[in-house]
Amino acid sequence: MSQISDIKEQINDLITFKHISAAFTEAAAVKLKNIRSAFERNDHFFEEITHIYHLVEINVRQANINMNAASPSSSTSTRKLSVAFTSNQRFFGSINNEIMNYLLQNSKRYQTERFVIGTTGINYLRAINFKEKFNTLQFAQDTPDQKEIEEFLNITVNFGQVTIYYPRFVSFLKQEVGSVDLTRKIPPVGEKEKEKLKEEINLIFEPELSIMIKFFDTEVRSILFKRVLLETNLARTAARLLSMSQAEERTDYEIKAKKSELKKAIRSHTNTKLLDTFSGIKKWKHSISTRRTLAEMKNKVFFLESPQTI
Repeated sequence: MSQISDIKEQINDLITFKHISAAFTEAAAVKLKNIRSAFERNDHFFEEITHIYHLVEINVRQANINMNAASPSSSTSTRKLSVAFTSNQRFFGSINNEIMNYLLQNSKRYQTERFVIGTTGINYLRAINFKEKFNTLQFAQDTPDQKEIEEFLNITVNFGQVTIYYPRFVSFLKQEVGSVDLTRKIPPVGEKEKEKLKEEINLIFEPELSIMIKFFDTEVRSILFKRVLLETNLARTAARLLSMSQAEERTDYEIKAKKSELKKAIRSHTNTKLLDTFSGIKKWKHSISTRRTLAEMKNKVFFLESPQTI
C-alpha cells in the first residue's frame, strides 16, 4: 500500500510541476512579445538618429570642420577589445560556452584585449585554468540597469574597436553566437539621399556641430549595446521558452508512465489481497474439515470405550 501512496504522491508532484512549466511558458511568450516590440522601437530610434546624424554630417562638411577632430579620441585609437556577454544563470543551454569559445579564438586571432561579462563566462575561464589576462564585469542581474550600462560604455571609450559576442536570436528552436562592433559608424548617406537632405540642411544646430558629432559617436554605442541587450534577452527568453515547453512534454510523458505504474501496483495489490482471501478461505475450510474429523474420531473412540449394556 505504501508503494501506491508513493506513486500517487509522485504523480501529484509531476502535475504541479507541469502547471508551473505551463505558467513559465506563458510568461515567456508574453515577454517575447514585449521584447520584440522594444526591439522594433530601438530600430526605429536608430533610423531617426541616423537621419539627424546625416543632417549634422552634411553641415559639418559644409562648415569645413574636420570630422576626425570632432570625434572622440577613441575613433583614432588602435586598441581593440573583445567582449563576451554571458549570463549569471545556467539556464540557457550551451550558448554561454559557445560565446566563450568565440572570444578565445577571435581575441587570439585578432590580437585584442579580452573582457568577460557574466558569472558563467568568468567561471568558464576559471574552469579551464585560463592563464592569460582578461578583465571582468558582473551585473546584478542578467539584464543591466541604466547605471550598469553607462559603467560598461565608459570602459569602452578608449578603444577604437569594441566587438561584443552575445546570444543572437535565430528562431524559437535555434540561438547562435552573434557579434557586433559597438564602435561602428553610421554609414554615409548616398547621393540620392543627399539631394533629399539638402532641403533640411538650412537648420540652426545647438550646441556646436563638433560637440554634436561627439554626442552621436557616444549615442551610437549606447543604441547598439541596448540592441545587443534586447536581442540577448530575446534569445535567452526563447531558450527558456523552449526548455519549459520541453519540460512540459517530458512531464506529460512521466505522468503517463507513473499512471501506468500505478495501475500495475493497484492490480498487484488487488491480486495479493485476493490470494490472501482465497488462502484464508482455504485455511478456514481446512480447519472446519479438521475439526469435523477430530470430532468424528472422538465419537468413535468414545463409542468403543463405553460399556456395553446387557
